[in-house]
Amino acid sequence: MIHKTKGIVLNQIKYGETSLIVQVYTEKFGRQSYMVKGGRSKKSSMKSNLFRPFFLLEMEVYHREGKNIQSLKEVRLCENLNNLVFDVYKSTMVLFLTEVCSKVLREEEQNQELFVFLYNSIRYLDLTEESIGRFHLYFLSKLTRFLGFYPQLNWSDRKAFFDMDNGSFVEEDRIHAHCLEKCLSRKLYSLFSTSIDLVKDLKMSKEDVNVLLRAILNFYALQIDGFSNLKSLSVLHELFQEEE
Repeated sequence: MIHKTKGIVLNQIKYGETSLIVQVYTEKFGRQSYMVKGGRSKKSSMKSNLFRPFFLLEMEVYHREGKNIQSLKEVRLCENLNNLVFDVYKSTMVLFLTEVCSKVLREEEQNQELFVFLYNSIRYLDLTEESIGRFHLYFLSKLTRFLGFYPQLNWSDRKAFFDMDNGSFVEEDRIHAHCLEKCLSRKLYSLFSTSIDLVKDLKMSKEDVNVLLRAILNFYALQIDGFSNLKSLSVLHELFQEEE
């Protein structure tokens, strides 16, 4: 049966001599794999450059429940996201975030709120003229809400240590190996409590950003089986260390 749906490209892999298999997070069906026959050939109507990471697509698809690889009828861009391609900082950010999303977005069912969050976040990243050096922190912190482990924001002077096992702030006499120290816990609380337009105003050094990112990724690893070995992390770190 043919369906129309929007989709967000996560990644693509080569298949055979000329084809592609594309991972897409769709509005109607969650995460799906699609065969793009001849996608790497010059004659194909569905060129591989349609399937760049985080590109937003309008799709007509042949969908069959339980099928591992679905088929595409037609695809076009929802809008041009040129900055995600040609801005080196934004393209590196996209590389990192799509790698994370490829590891954590596993559900093959509709989740409208998650799709809207992803869609709007990608558009913001493309359009913003503000520094994006903290965008990944915002994105990862808010994504936890849809993955089922958004923290309990119960920070106080008494409960000042973030427990990554339970996703809540605890008192000093309850800290253990998976708790963050007091200062970092306070910064994490501020991050989770902040809207996208105010992230830039948080008082953080580059070192603070790096330490917070490591803490958030450790939090993910404790909550999600198999979450590790992000290949793009070193590239992200190196590039943004050079950003003025």
